[in-house]
Amino acid sequence: MSIFENQTGRIPQQSILHQRYAIVGPLGRGGMSAVYQAVDTQQGNRRVAIKEMSQGHLSGADLDEAIRRFQQEATLLHSLRHPNLPQIYDIFEEQGRSYLVMEFIEGKNLFQLLQENNMRPLPVAQVVDYAFQLCAVLAYLHGLQPAIIFRDLKPTNVMVTGEGHIYLIDFGIARFFKEGQQQDTILLGSPGYAPPEQHGSGQTNPRSDLYALGATLHCCLTGKDPYLSSERFVFTPVRQINPQVPLELDQLIQRLVAVDERYRPASALEVLQWLRQIRQQAAGDTVQVAPLSPAAPAYAPTQNVPPNAVSSVPRYNTYQAPQLPPTVAVRTPAPSPQLPQRSAQDHPQAPSTGVHHKAIWTAPFTLLFIGTLILTGGSSLYALNFIVGSDHAVEFGLSALLLLVAIGATLVVHKFVPLLILTVIALGSLASGVAFLMQATSGLSVIENLVHISAANLFTAGLGIAALALLCWLFRPISWPGRLLLLVMSGAATICLSLQYPLSDANSLGGNEGDIKHTLLLTAIILLIQGILLAVQAERASSH
Repeated sequence: MSIFENQTGRIPQQSILHQRYAIVGPLGRGGMSAVYQAVDTQQGNRRVAIKEMSQGHLSGADLDEAIRRFQQEATLLHSLRHPNLPQIYDIFEEQGRSYLVMEFIEGKNLFQLLQENNMRPLPVAQVVDYAFQLCAVLAYLHGLQPAIIFRDLKPTNVMVTGEGHIYLIDFGIARFFKEGQQQDTILLGSPGYAPPEQHGSGQTNPRSDLYALGATLHCCLTGKDPYLSSERFVFTPVRQINPQVPLELDQLIQRLVAVDERYRPASALEVLQWLRQIRQQAAGDTVQVAPLSPAAPAYAPTQNVPPNAVSSVPRYNTYQAPQLPPTVAVRTPAPSPQLPQRSAQDHPQAPSTGVHHKAIWTAPFTLLFIGTLILTGGSSLYALNFIVGSDHAVEFGLSALLLLVAIGATLVVHKFVPLLILTVIALGSLASGVAFLMQATSGLSVIENLVHISAANLFTAGLGIAALALLCWLFRPISWPGRLLLLVMSGAATICLSLQYPLSDANSLGGNEGDIKHTLLLTAIILLIQGILLAVQAERASSH
């Protein structure tokens, strides 16, 4: 069997490519390619890395586009010369597949270093050194004519050798900067690290790479991977998570991850100047650090900050969080070169920073919430008091409404966790609806014998699951007022279900035990319906 009959990333060890490269083993595999370690038998068994283009499930135009991008990367890398970029040795095609032979880098990527550190922040001095090297290679790429935008800077694409030297790898989506183009035609990049303009709001440019640089530094200094964040483009101030980070470095990162690219530094060279000042100010240990002057009129540096004063970190994204006082003490630095002055156009008025969550109780939602409460509560009271024998039918109707509300809510929210919660609630309401239907129709004993569970146990379990699932929404990033009200509603529904369970379904002679049971059940279902409405509205308000 030919080695090329294997899937991409499955070439066996000791296989020979291009009559000279002996495969040692796989190094990694991504969405568009696989990388192997090999030795060049014609160059003294020099170790190399061989990148193989993935062609699985590709045909026609998709295959042509993948080949074009792979050849673009090969041509691009072959023309670059920088100490922080891997050297390209060879490009070839064999048996219908494309290969790129490059310098083998002995080391680990930044994300692997974080994982080995149990996702705890890396040392500040170490991260600053990485930032210096990344800025140097970005300045080189952006300074070419035309400029090259990397567009996929993230911890897994930054290799670190044992000596601390970094390499920027994987140029699969790099592109030449076309001045004046309004928008990229292809949306590429890694969620959490790609700026808004890379998601279709504008054209990527050198400041797009600076955003990714800021996200990468934020991840290294906090151990929080923005790819896993539920809030896109929102970065908590670094010092709130890691107080060891100097205030000036936190300020710089906040500027780098600004949603509006105009608030970011103008170039990688400007970031280098910031880093030099930060390194100079962190060299001593006797005087408190004053905020670094970014030469921007919208946030002038605070002078003569008292030792116990709270210093604010400028915000350029949509997040607002409590401020922490600076804790790094350094010696007063020698005068450093003035940062480049920029025009007022480069520094528009800084946006106001308020609470990130929008108001939950908007006029339309308030009307919907109150209207649903009146409709469900009023119709239930009317049926129980004026329609004989309607208790099970009303309970079935409300369970069906609960199911419809849960299904309809999935059309409003689009994140995985809320969708999972709504799915569990829908399944619970479906189970309770079946149980109430069993009670409202004839042949109940036959159905109970088939499913081997009583109707009372089935609807209690179904509604209980729905109530517990709704409680899980408390762990979502919603506002505290919404979280508190949701806790009260889901908790009250759970209490009602617990109280009704031991009660009899019918009124005993001279007692009203059955009425109490049905009232508690209807109350629990109504609370769950209202709770879903509130949870979805709070989720939508927190995501704006």
